[in-house]
Amino acid sequence: MHKKIAPKELIRQDFHNLKSSERLLTAPKIEDLIFMQSIEGRAHNGAGAFNKRFYVNTTIDDIVRALGRSPRQVKDKRQELIDEIVEFVDAALADDPHERLVAENGRPLLGIAQFKERSVNYHDVLKGLYLGGLRDDVDIRKKTQELYKIRIGYGRCYLIDTRVMADMGLDGEALAHQEHADEIAHYKSCGLIIEEAKPKHRNSKHFRYMYIRHHVGPGQSDDAAIVAAGLLYNIDVALGVFLADAIDTLEKYVNVYRDQDYELACYIKDNYEFLGLEEKDVYELAYVAAIGAERVDEIPDSSLRYLLAIDRETGQSTLETHLNYIEGKPFLPIAISYKRISILELYDFIKDKLKSIKKEAVVTIPELFIKELGSSVANVMHRRFITVSPQTSLKTALQKVEARKGEIIIVKDENGNILGVLNPNDFLVFLRERGRA
Repeated sequence: MHKKIAPKELIRQDFHNLKSSERLLTAPKIEDLIFMQSIEGRAHNGAGAFNKRFYVNTTIDDIVRALGRSPRQVKDKRQELIDEIVEFVDAALADDPHERLVAENGRPLLGIAQFKERSVNYHDVLKGLYLGGLRDDVDIRKKTQELYKIRIGYGRCYLIDTRVMADMGLDGEALAHQEHADEIAHYKSCGLIIEEAKPKHRNSKHFRYMYIRHHVGPGQSDDAAIVAAGLLYNIDVALGVFLADAIDTLEKYVNVYRDQDYELACYIKDNYEFLGLEEKDVYELAYVAAIGAERVDEIPDSSLRYLLAIDRETGQSTLETHLNYIEGKPFLPIAISYKRISILELYDFIKDKLKSIKKEAVVTIPELFIKELGSSVANVMHRRFITVSPQTSLKTALQKVEARKGEIIIVKDENGNILGVLNPNDFLVFLRERGRA
């Protein structure tokens, strides 16, 4: 058991490496909470400092303790982020909705500063929370398989007694990747799955919240779900789906384990009479987000960390790029998720899936990127970008391009939002002609 839990020194090293090399589109304290969870997956997969050594029983609790943090405090902070999203919902249902994605205290949800600037329609955000909260449910995925004649993997997180797990010869790898649908009842009866832990046991070192796969198969892309929701409905629905996905991530390490994104979706359905959605709409989104077995290595599925990770070259996160794409604003073809796949591959995949259900995505692609579609992914990933403010003179921007051999000029406002993209080749001739005069 302990041989399959990452050593504390490797956990600390990997955490330090992440903090030193990445920035997320959120406040530093929330960034820490997300990085802690990312290390769990990295330990399982032997990534980063774990250097191809696979510690498949490592949990977020092991990481928190290795970093010398208080499990209770970390859990409370994560639950607080979920509760602020619930506060937004409660305000809307009480007919006192917020015009922005902020909590009662005015803090932006998930610490994303841009949410304080962006106006939203609460009705559409509720729709997105409903769709996003249900699409990952085991029964929804099972029904989607039947309706669309596809194969989707699915499972659920359970509170596990690791002593029973070891006695049964199981580990985190077997539980997460093998099929266990027919064994769930047995696992509950023998005490592997703890259905209702008493409060005094919640922080027991023997209890871990772990994923058990019910059915083996390819999964869904969270990126595809967010973007497809935006194209099927609008950008505020896409933001609601994103918030539901964030809840699904955060609830993996809190003081009371339960399916909070699913519960919130059901709460909205039961209390908001103007929702205007049915379960068939959830099946539709689950289908569009489902990745076929033949495309598993080609379609990105970003975790919360990767959705918020700020690309070094462009200064923009994957989430911001998705939102720009939905709105038809300029975006750059960055490589996303841990697989570093071109974002254009994802957008083409979504458009094809929408066509397959007779729905068309109406998206405006900036003229500058039409040429990029014929380029190789490797070439696109290595484009050089120059970032300037709207107040920068064109002459100064072009001088930067020549000095740094840049290929694209990105114009960003003080909040980091991309306002436009310029092709320097359209203007450099004038700068050079002036220099000869």
